[in-house]
Amino acid sequence: MRFSRQRGLYMVLAAGGWTCFLVLCLVYPRQIPNNLDRYGDGEDPSPSYLNLREYEPPLNAVMLLEGYNNTRLTLRMYCALESAARAHHPTPVVLFMTAKKLKETRLLESLKKDLINIQIVHLDVNKLFDKSPLADWFTQRRWEESNWPLSHFNDAIRWLLLWYYGGVYLDLDVVVKRPLTELPNCTGLESGQWASAGVLKFTPAHPLIRECLDHFAAHFDGRVWGANGPKLLTRVLTKRWDWKLYMQDDALLSDLLLQDPDVYVLHMWNLHSRQLPVRLHSEQPYARAARHLCPLTAAHSGSEM
Repeated sequence: MRFSRQRGLYMVLAAGGWTCFLVLCLVYPRQIPNNLDRYGDGEDPSPSYLNLREYEPPLNAVMLLEGYNNTRLTLRMYCALESAARAHHPTPVVLFMTAKKLKETRLLESLKKDLINIQIVHLDVNKLFDKSPLADWFTQRRWEESNWPLSHFNDAIRWLLLWYYGGVYLDLDVVVKRPLTELPNCTGLESGQWASAGVLKFTPAHPLIRECLDHFAAHFDGRVWGANGPKLLTRVLTKRWDWKLYMQDDALLSDLLLQDPDVYVLHMWNLHSRQLPVRLHSEQPYARAARHLCPLTAAHSGSEM
């Protein structure tokens, strides 16, 4: 076991069998998309939209989720998608969207042309929840009791996607350095104590995911933001890491984060960092990661994203 608070990196090696779930070096939790984030092509008075089709993803693919019914993606979301596709090529990287349409942009066109493993599909939540362990929770519309209804609704979707299809699940604020598909069943760590629900890798129908679903159905808590994501793995989310490290213009810190072979992903915590610019010609860790890991998105963004 290795901990390094100074660098913000944490690793716990997995054991085999039913109980294995902790491995890989990760930093910082999840995001809630917000209109303050910059979009790929600005405001278009007459935008064109791509109609998204529904389909069953292959087992053990890489999955991301835009579950807030947005019809546009921010530049940072595109960066997450691009980095995941580059790191895992040729494994399919599936972006599920609850919206039925996605705004067509030059960046989206470039990404689909350059990275043929990207798949963007509409997720029919009625089908997903039907006859699932969360069917009653869905029918009773329990998420409407929550202080964060969409966030907690997305937590439910996350667990069901992993239960049915398995593979890698990534939040849309994760920039991927190295492929995660060959790892054992695992999650990351938000700190030295709490597990993360923003990066997960499990085989289909894994018993631990089923336990998360059963706990979710029996003990849904709409009062605490992390109660139905990280808390399912570690009970209580009580600490937050210093996300500002990603925004420091610090070449040494960037070297430490980006050159360490034990670091698989960088979790950018857009919930808190979204109002600070990523200056793409700086030595900010986020900027250097973007230039290297999502170059099309970085080039499209100009000086900031």
